[in-house]
Amino acid sequence: MSYPLFEIASQFSINGTVENIEPFGNGHINDTFRISIKETGLSDYILQRKNHYVFKDIAGMMENIIRVTDHIRKKLELRGVGETDKKVITHIQTKTGEYFSKDVEGNYWAVFLFVEGSQSVEKIENPEHAFLAGKGFGHFQQQLADLPGKPLNETIVDFHNIEFRYRNFRKALEVNFQNRISLTQKEIDFVLEHEEEMHTLIRAHRNNEIPSRITHNDTKINNILFDRDGQILCVIDLDTVMPGLVHFDFGDAIRTAACTTEEDETDLDKITLDLEIYRSFARGFLEETKSFLTKKEIELLPHSAKFMTFIMGLRFLTDYLDGDVYYKIKHADHNIERARAQFRLVSEISRKENEMKTIIREIV
Repeated sequence: MSYPLFEIASQFSINGTVENIEPFGNGHINDTFRISIKETGLSDYILQRKNHYVFKDIAGMMENIIRVTDHIRKKLELRGVGETDKKVITHIQTKTGEYFSKDVEGNYWAVFLFVEGSQSVEKIENPEHAFLAGKGFGHFQQQLADLPGKPLNETIVDFHNIEFRYRNFRKALEVNFQNRISLTQKEIDFVLEHEEEMHTLIRAHRNNEIPSRITHNDTKINNILFDRDGQILCVIDLDTVMPGLVHFDFGDAIRTAACTTEEDETDLDKITLDLEIYRSFARGFLEETKSFLTKKEIELLPHSAKFMTFIMGLRFLTDYLDGDVYYKIKHADHNIERARAQFRLVSEISRKENEMKTIIREIV
């Protein structure tokens, strides 16, 4: 779809003359463009269409982002850190003082400064990458541990709510689209066998054993910007920042970083957990967070890798049972292949869980 990009950009208080606007990055949710500024010495910008089908409350989402980035910026300034525009994303207001604009087609747009001299890494390839990713996301947690005021808005309701995911799963079983239950009984049994264990985090939270924190909810290494020397600049892609458990961020990072294959691998024998990647990420993460995380939170970090892997498998299985209505698929069996891969990783994490717990104890 084409958009009147120059007209949309003109709604924002951009410094300089817009010379060009072209697609940027490879995100799957939002549409992102780089605004090139004609004058030498002035920063370029990023223009982004926010996906209001995924994010139902754009105003609430942008309120979260501004609160979070303002808080980080103030802390950096108090510490005397220079070049803060490289250490935290800077959003630009519209000419009427808002942080987003809505076009005539009902699309929502935001603009923020392009971080000059930054680079990203698409995939964790070695323990050093894992350590930096852990340190980056751990530092993000540390920066927001004392955010004042009311809780952030929940930008995707029930995102990691295991009770909600089980309800959807059972509804899918009732519908039994094209008799797919008969094709997935092994996976269905796996989900039912693990139901009690997968309520561990929600029970601990309700019993006030672990607190609610601010979570990023998309802890892939490509959501950290680095400078040309490989040093961490800042965490980006803040649309999913909202209240949650620290385990959501830690667990999902391990799920994606320490798995030895892609999430739709069909040869299940290739799937396992790389304990060196796990150790390195955990070391970086805990360097930044162990001073304020509770003993119980730290104790449950290994379980969180299993939980986040399981919940993704459950979502893939549910979508397959529903007739593949949520996730984009490449072929008819794509979702069930994804589910099987995730469940195999759950089993591998279970097999290595004692070693994972030992690693956490050693780091702490």
